[in-house]
Amino acid sequence: MPVVLSQRTWHGDQKYNDREGVIYHYPRQYRGRINDFDRFVYYRPATGAFEGERSTYIGHGVLGVSIEDWARPNLWYVDIAWYEPFEHPVPLRQNSVFVETEGFTSPQFQSAARQIRETAYYRILMLGGVSASREFVPVTTESVLSTGYSPLITEAPKDVFREALIIPEGTGYVPSGKALPSVYESAALQERARKDHNATLELIRRSAERIGGRCWYNNNIDLFVRYGDQTLLVEAKSLNDARQSVDRMRYGMGQLFDYRVRYKAEVAGAEPVLAFGAPPDRATGWVTTILQENGIAFIARDGQRLIPLNERAQALTICANSA
Repeated sequence: MPVVLSQRTWHGDQKYNDREGVIYHYPRQYRGRINDFDRFVYYRPATGAFEGERSTYIGHGVLGVSIEDWARPNLWYVDIAWYEPFEHPVPLRQNSVFVETEGFTSPQFQSAARQIRETAYYRILMLGGVSASREFVPVTTESVLSTGYSPLITEAPKDVFREALIIPEGTGYVPSGKALPSVYESAALQERARKDHNATLELIRRSAERIGGRCWYNNNIDLFVRYGDQTLLVEAKSLNDARQSVDRMRYGMGQLFDYRVRYKAEVAGAEPVLAFGAPPDRATGWVTTILQENGIAFIARDGQRLIPLNERAQALTICANSA
């Protein structure tokens, strides 16, 4: 059943780590209303909204996978697998009738997640300029992770580096203007909400700190590390299922190659490092060789330490200082 999700403007509510078009953060009591892979419509509450968007429906999409918030109990995340803003915001009412309830009864605004009838869902889409008969197979964040990273166009946005005094909760994404991340960048950002992804980066950060190093990150790059005269460009990958090792490797390689070009001036000469949240299984152990031959150091989190998985990684001081 489709669901309406209240989405405040960026920075509108510090309690939740929502990132519009990327990830939705919600309390446990909404678990029965927010289901993986359901369709959704965004509703923009009036408070803090831009003129023209107040109390309107602003876009639609498909939900991805839900995960429990590892840092804060009783909260959950759900990925936004695909999102499309409406051509124009849809007002609450049409001819005095609430489009969400299809009557004169107002929606339950006190609830940030509200399931709606199919007829109401398609009416909102129609009013937003989306044809209900349009056939489409959207590229989702789920599908791009399995098909491989597509290098972004040369005009893809860059972002300033922020010092990583601690690895932030959620996606660590700081919006700039109203532009939304692409589906590829959304997929990368969603990884950051995973516990093993965050824990891996925190191990790297602490290890660098022990040897006098400093770390930075931005909306694209997971971690840029500098200690002594050595610099590392780190891309971390969650690995809750060892069978996904190859897909994660391919995607991570694509990101590292892209960022080395996009941020050439900032990361020139940095050693590319792919870090897994857990070691790959023996069946896919050959990924270590692929990464070695492509000039990428390969490490993994093993409990509370970092282990080198190929020859290039064995030369990294952060592994020796991670325990």
